[in-house]
Amino acid sequence: MSSSLPMCAWGDGNTGAMVAVVTSETAVKDPRSIDLRQLAADTAKVRSEVRKPIG
Repeated sequence: MSSSLPMCAWGDGNTGAMVAVVTSETAVKDPRSIDLRQLAADTAKVRSEVRKPIG
């Protein structure tokens, strides 16, 4: 048995992070069928919500 763990990451001046989609549905999906554009869009949304200026 195999499983999938789709993730996307970003790094900038002082931050590095990864966003992984962990659901029972994605765990059993064929990796070729995962919507990477949607994963990138979701990651960009998380990035915009968590980035804060230093100080």
